Amino acid sequence: MALDKFMVILDPTSEQQPAFERALASCHMTGARLHVYACLGTGQHEQTSPSAVNAFRRLFDDSVERARNEGIEITGELEWAADWRLAAVAAAARVSASMIFKHYTPHSDIERELRPTYDWTLLRLAPCPVLMIKNRRDWKNRRVLAAVCPATTSEAHQKLNNQIISFAQRFSDAYGSEAHIVSAFEDRRYEPRLDALAENCGIAEEFVHVVEGKPADAIRDTAEDIGADLILVGTVGRSGIHGTIVGNTSERLLDHTPSDVLVLN
Repeated sequence: MALDKFMVILDPTSEQQPAFERALASCHMTGARLHVYACLGTGQHEQTSPSAVNAFRRLFDDSVERARNEGIEITGELEWAADWRLAAVAAAARVSASMIFKHYTPHSDIERELRPTYDWTLLRLAPCPVLMIKNRRDWKNRRVLAAVCPATTSEAHQKLNNQIISFAQRFSDAYGSEAHIVSAFEDRRYEPRLDALAENCGIAEEFVHVVEGKPADAIRDTAEDIGADLILVGTVGRSGIHGTIVGNTSERLLDHTPSDVLVLN
């Protein structure tokens, strides 16, 4: 999928919209079109005060107009729904978004372990990658770190590895960034061969990092070491108790790195 249409989710609870700023800058860098989306309803984005709703409508309209004045091909959508997360997933599919931009909402490890968070549904069900914006700093290093698990025997995870590698390459081409690969291992019997991993990913060995440790820790530390502006990870949807007790690598990582995190499912 080409990175040619971005969807940004505005937050009705905040005057600051870092996801919009990142999406707007990305449109200028890549030439992509932009769909500005917001949902007023229950949950995290609930707004009951008429004055608050009117203020957000003005912010929404101003954001759309600003992008249009900057030469971005843009559409806007403001709707009401009982669940903004499911509504956003449906909107992304409806407009054929190639990537969703959303501001990160902090949660503790315990919160993520015990129940689905506000971001959980979006990360699991989105029809395209979701970029969680951690801050408004510039991507000065233009450096992306993609995390893969070559030792997996799961067909779903192998497919996800291929998607991550392919997307990292497309992302680097679109943004003019430098792509790195990281693979973590906890058992030396399953330590990946660096040369084989580099060949499989189509990336020079100097940009491939094989690190011993828990995946979230290894990815976080490697991102810090190389000055990564963006971390690219995958998540495999689960159901039943495994879907309720979340705590996988991508969600754990969100709360422990200053880098933006792009999640593929």
